[in-house]
Amino acid sequence: MLSPLRIRQISPLLLVLSSAVIAVVSYLQSLHFPFVSDDFIYVVENTRLAGLHFAELWRLFTGPYNSMSEFLPLREFSYWLDMTLFGRTPAVFRVHNIILCLLCLPLVHSITASLWRYLRPGDVPSAPLVAATVTALFALHPAHVEAVVWVSGRKDLLSAMFALLALWFATNARREHGLSHRYAAAALIALLAAMLSKATAVAVAPVIALLWIIFWRDLSITERPRSFLLWPLAILILAIGMAMIISASAKSRVPVYFGIETVTRTLAILGGLFRLVVSPESRHFYYPVFEDPYLAVMVALGAGLLVATVFGAVMALRKRSVEGLAITIFTLICLPSLQLVPYAPPSIISDRFIFLAIWPAALLMVAIAWRFKPLPRAMLLLFFALSWLFQTVERPRDWRSFDVLLDADIRDYPGYYMPIFFKINNRQVTELEQYGELYKMAEEIREPDVRSMVAKVIQSDRAISLSTDNPGDAMMYLLDAGLDLKQPPIQAKWNLPKYKVWYALRVTHTYQWHYLAERYSGDELVRYNAGLWMINVQQYQEAAVHLSAAIQSGRLAEAVRGDAYRNLGLALMKIGRFAEAEASLKQAAPDPRVYCMLADIYKQIGRGADGAQAEAMCHRVQEGVMQ
Repeated sequence: MLSPLRIRQISPLLLVLSSAVIAVVSYLQSLHFPFVSDDFIYVVENTRLAGLHFAELWRLFTGPYNSMSEFLPLREFSYWLDMTLFGRTPAVFRVHNIILCLLCLPLVHSITASLWRYLRPGDVPSAPLVAATVTALFALHPAHVEAVVWVSGRKDLLSAMFALLALWFATNARREHGLSHRYAAAALIALLAAMLSKATAVAVAPVIALLWIIFWRDLSITERPRSFLLWPLAILILAIGMAMIISASAKSRVPVYFGIETVTRTLAILGGLFRLVVSPESRHFYYPVFEDPYLAVMVALGAGLLVATVFGAVMALRKRSVEGLAITIFTLICLPSLQLVPYAPPSIISDRFIFLAIWPAALLMVAIAWRFKPLPRAMLLLFFALSWLFQTVERPRDWRSFDVLLDADIRDYPGYYMPIFFKINNRQVTELEQYGELYKMAEEIREPDVRSMVAKVIQSDRAISLSTDNPGDAMMYLLDAGLDLKQPPIQAKWNLPKYKVWYALRVTHTYQWHYLAERYSGDELVRYNAGLWMINVQQYQEAAVHLSAAIQSGRLAEAVRGDAYRNLGLALMKIGRFAEAEASLKQAAPDPRVYCMLADIYKQIGRGADGAQAEAMCHRVQEGVMQ
């Protein structure tokens, strides 16, 4: 029979093991589920990655190996390993994800125990149970379901594992009179691996730097070597350098906008991420932010967290405070997701974004609860554990297919445009009657500008399908949709999911023009209007092809012929065919734009005198127009 002392010794281990088993059993429900959404881009259709031989793996470190232009060589290597050894079987990729998640647990336990002993030296005996409780909460958190069950969540798991390894090295680098250079160097290498798995791991660098500065401040003034501070500086330089290299490889760019809405967005994201960490609510794939009825609450929560982070950092530096350090680490880890540098994710806040941030949040909760008496402490932590456990068991079932996933969001967020748009976008239309179903779905969108854009693109697609010998109706619908899609909605400047929808619809609209122009290649008006749209989306090579065909047909009306020559000249200039661009512009009706473009061409080809003359004509015509 086990003695009370032995029970106390093994109970933390049993707590961690039981939580890990429950989480794994929950994830195993998804083994037979198919690939979902981005999995097709990264795995199923990624023939370039699958075709790599072992001797060519070094190429992963030379540039992106996916159509999303993400430079993540270690993530790609892990995919390559699965594909090479086991083929493209979804179960294999998910088992790999589960193993990565399990590898995080001993690191969370060890880091937590080490920090607890260091920050609360008067309560060292509690360290094993505290570390086990934090690890159990981390294992049971339902936000992990997205990162583990979704094969595309591999980058979040891989980067979190390496980030935790870097933190483990960083905490174990502390010595009585400084830092262990071996452990500090290992922390830098592990952080580099984390960033090569996902760039957002850059946020771990200031966390480690803060820990090392705290260690340095705890040394007596006479024993504080200034060389100690070179390690925090080194890890920050490494992180900044890698962030610049990775960002330079990214092709996706979102227009930068600054206004009160961007401040609101940042605070709402921070508040929303913290809500996802502590809330027992149902989990989702797309979370509304600006459309959330509790936006003001999230903004206030985000502002409160920022204030608390400032005080927490001061407390962590001036005196040993678990709570202060935990909330500071949470905010630092969340920094890359706060849209300070904007990008266009389908959901501004997401479960997988907080995979690593769950650890400091759980540490904060346990540290606060540990100030209570054992019974209320146990009841409080048990409430969160059970509510999270229920969601962790329930959520994997929504990943049976992308449609099931979207239906869950549509049910819980009726009228929110993201799940409705992706459900429409994911539908394959085989019969004309299905357009009516899509149009009915579009009408459920609450946002009027998004509803109008989606509905018009559906109408255009239907008109193209119905057109037989006459493209007139289809072209009319396309021109009408183009009016909505020419410029992004006002809110898209700060509401980035809305920007993503607008951009995706523009891509679809561009394909529609390509298809119509190919189908009616002899129709001069179709080619002319297709060319104008290609100018609008900056596809200048295609614009030149369509506009040249429209002009050469000889049937283009005189009223638009001059405009066709001008736009053809612009397209040719943009692709570097300056002589042809000059000839085309000289055929266009004289206006300021023509002369200004000619001036630009002459400057680029070194005809300075002609350039000055064209520029003078440009200003003269502009002044005449203004008068």
